[in-house]
Amino acid sequence: MRKFLIFNFSFLIALLLMVACAKKPADQSTSEPVDQETTEQVIDSTLYIDITGLTPNGEELSLSDLVGQTDYVLVDFWASWCNPCRRFVPVLKEIYAGQPAGHLQILSCSVDQDIMAWQVALNEEQMPWPQMREDAEHPCSDKYHVQFIPHTVLIDRTGHIVGVNLEEPEIEEILLGE
Repeated sequence: MRKFLIFNFSFLIALLLMVACAKKPADQSTSEPVDQETTEQVIDSTLYIDITGLTPNGEELSLSDLVGQTDYVLVDFWASWCNPCRRFVPVLKEIYAGQPAGHLQILSCSVDQDIMAWQVALNEEQMPWPQMREDAEHPCSDKYHVQFIPHTVLIDRTGHIVGVNLEEPEIEEILLGE
């Protein structure tokens, strides 16, 4: 019985690792308590929360610079070391390429702590949309209470969150419904 429990526990851990990556090591997380009201706001289709991160050139970029410029903005929290995130990039490229101009903007926000690894991944992935990275002064993922990556937030032109962690068909359905 003990071997069976150990096997099942190990299988469960392996399955969780394949589905999503942990956001970042615990020692790098902020110590701020999770505000339940804010978490509910993010999930309950209310206004987005502005975040600012650093571009590959070291300049600041804010989500508010993009919201309202297109019908939708999809924020994709990811990291260079996250295999599910990297497998999601081609899916995002296909969705992005299939949209008419002015309909969808994607903003990738990396939780990478290793700047060089992030830049290498950007070079490999060649994502044609704006990129930014969080750091200690720009805790982007903390504002959205991201626990696992990839993590997506879909925001409409008015700044309302219309979906969190949607699957590809759900994203496409929303985008086609416009």
